[in-house]
Amino acid sequence: MPHATLNGQSIYYELSGHGDKTLVLFNGITMSTAAWTMMTPPLEAHYQLLRLDFLGQGLSDKPVADVYPLEQQAELAWQLLQHLSIDKVHLAGLSYGGMVAQYFAHRHPECLEHLLLASTLAWSDEVNSRISDSWIAADAAGGLDLRYDVSIPWFFSSRFLVGNAAQLAELKIIAGMVDWPAVTRLIAGVKRHDARTWLAEIKVPTRVIVGNEDRLTPLYQSEILANSIPGASLHVLPAIGHVMHIEAPDIFAHEILRFCTP
Repeated sequence: MPHATLNGQSIYYELSGHGDKTLVLFNGITMSTAAWTMMTPPLEAHYQLLRLDFLGQGLSDKPVADVYPLEQQAELAWQLLQHLSIDKVHLAGLSYGGMVAQYFAHRHPECLEHLLLASTLAWSDEVNSRISDSWIAADAAGGLDLRYDVSIPWFFSSRFLVGNAAQLAELKIIAGMVDWPAVTRLIAGVKRHDARTWLAEIKVPTRVIVGNEDRLTPLYQSEILANSIPGASLHVLPAIGHVMHIEAPDIFAHEILRFCTP
């Protein structure tokens, strides 16, 4: 399994696909590279596809720390591109990955052809902080069972919750495999996030997408991103919640291809 040692940290990555251009996918907070499985076939048909586990995720290192800063994750991703001798990429970041992508685009715009920000935040406000705190408290009080029950209404649309009981049960098993102490360090990084003062400095062609049933990273956050980044566009997807890579993988992949493919 491919790992790169970057700043003393082992970062897991996967490189696949057939295109001349490279598309990088940035994980959501509890995701690993495996979580993109339903989207990889159409994307691999058009791009060389790079996925990575951030520090604290999947098969990458999970050092003991108070926080994994978003800036650090962005720098590790940039170092991975240097390690792989990849000069320029399309970048799509989902949720947590969309926040990391903002730092990446601000610090390394020369590396990006297109930036797609999906289901993400311009800043972590008090509501987001309290939602995160509720998940941590639920895990402390009732472990996985309570944490999962408390969190899933934030992740999915009403339609998905009603019609996908079997898949939700499978997702709970996957949620139980996550290193929760590492997730709390990732959450601590999110709580520090506020890009509002420098979003206007991002000079990369950008599209922002969000589901109209996304309660975790609501529309007003996407509007801040689209209104602040010069030339950015906003596309609202109907009847989709937060985790669009699970709820609507074909639509999400189509949005990436439509924006990034000439």
